[in-house]
Order: sequence, then structure tokens, then C-alpha cells
Amino acid sequence: MWLKLVGRLGISYRTVKDLNLIIDNLPGCCPPFQCQDVLIGNENLQFHFHDVLLCVHMIYRDPEFAQDLVFAPERHYMDQERTQRVYSEMYTSDWWWSVQVRNTTSF
Repeated sequence: MWLKLVGRLGISYRTVKDLNLIIDNLPGCCPPFQCQDVLIGNENLQFHFHDVLLCVHMIYRDPEFAQDLVFAPERHYMDQERTQRVYSEMYTSDWWWSVQVRNTTSF
């Protein structure tokens, strides 16, 4: 049943492991998946993950992401009078402004 479904979908992989190998071999792609067993209660669970620091490194070195990276807080408003503030991304938050501009964590 499962193999029939995979065949009908027309995908180039059969298992998660196969998909991870395809992703790992893409040019400029993220670091390879790692696997770690974690015992929770009486159950041994298997977690698949990327090294976060290597992912951040990959994003920062790729010129395709340069236009999307934000390093400073911004305040966005809905009107010219600046009475209605818009919070849409982390860099538009009061927290980011507080930490980077005023160098404090209190609002």
C-alpha cells in the first residue's frame, strides 16, 4: 500500500532518510541532519535535527539572503502622524528596540 502511494505521488524518495540525503546534497544547502536518541519516561525517541549554529552560518554567508537579514530594530507605523504602530517582525518589537537602542531589557 505505502509503496503504491509513493509511486503515485511521483516523488524521488521513499523514506525520510532518502529525502534528507537529497537535501544534504543540494548546492549551498544547510548542514546535514543529525540524529539523537532521547529517553522520555519509558520511551526512547529519535530526534532528527540540524546544528543551529551551522545553519545560521550558512544563512549569513549566502548572498541570496543578504537583502532579508535585519541587524537593527525598526519602528513601522500605519499613518504619517505615527500614532498607530505596526508589529510584524521581531525587529519591529519593543524588546529588540530596548536591547539594541537603549541597551536595557525594561520597557
